[in-house]
Order: sequence, then structure tokens, then C-alpha cells
Amino acid sequence: MSGETDRRIALGCELTADVAREFGEVRLKVTGCSMIPAVWPGDVIVAQRREMAELQTGQIVLCRRGGELVAHRVISILDGCLITRGDSLPQDDPPTMGPDLLGQVVSIVRNGRSVDLRQSAMQRLGSIVVRRSKFWLRVTLRMGQWLERALSREVSWET
Repeated sequence: MSGETDRRIALGCELTADVAREFGEVRLKVTGCSMIPAVWPGDVIVAQRREMAELQTGQIVLCRRGGELVAHRVISILDGCLITRGDSLPQDDPPTMGPDLLGQVVSIVRNGRSVDLRQSAMQRLGSIVVRRSKFWLRVTLRMGQWLERALSREVSWET
């Protein structure tokens, strides 16, 4: 990325952190695929400000990391640090300290519909598969794109 793009991303990250601190809630459109199958690119997440002591393993949190925003699942909480990981990533993230925690993801909206935040057994299995194979991650993304197009056609036919 160019230096200008990096500065814009970092500025957006800081602005989002300020909004979360000031108003207690932020809404963001997801662009990455590290949380597939639970969260997809294009989903809108709502994160509410939380203290570290309020969090539990298995929840999805929004954090600042290296000038970017990351929404990943809490794997463990050790000595006041969060250990998180994207559902489709093979490794844990570096520990997150309190000031970098922006909040807990409390809702996900996909194609105008609310998505259950609890990770189903099928999602856990899907996470294991895509975590171990870039091929299956690509297949999953293509299937998701195909399904999104099919659903959008279905919606347009009904209206």
C-alpha cells in the first residue's frame, strides 16, 4: 500500500476508536475474510464498548492492531491481555492490551438480516477446514459469492 493509503487507514482506525470511546458503539462494514464462516466480507458488524473484565472466550471483539481494525474471536484471556484469532486463520494474534480493545461485536447483519453470533457446530467445522487449506477458503468464498447473487435475484423477483 502507498504511504497515503496507510495514513488514511490509520486515521480511520483512530476515528473509529474515538467514536467507540465517546458514543459506546460503532458500525462497520467488514472487508476481510479472516472470520469466515461466521463473518463474511460485506457483513455489517456492530461493536459496543466493553471492558476486558466483561469479555469471555468465544466472543468476537473489535480491536486496533498496527493501525488497522480487526474483529476476531477471543481464544483466551491471560493476565489482562486478550488472545484472539480469526476463525479461518491458523495462528493466534499477538496479545491485545486494554487500550486497543474497542468493544465486543454484539450483532452481525448480512444482506439485511441479523445473523446469530453463536458459532454453530457446522461453523466450527468450517473454520477448521478453511484454517488448514487456502483452497477450501477460496471455494468457501466463491460459494458465498454465488449464494449472495442467488439470494439477491430471489429478493428482486419477489419485490
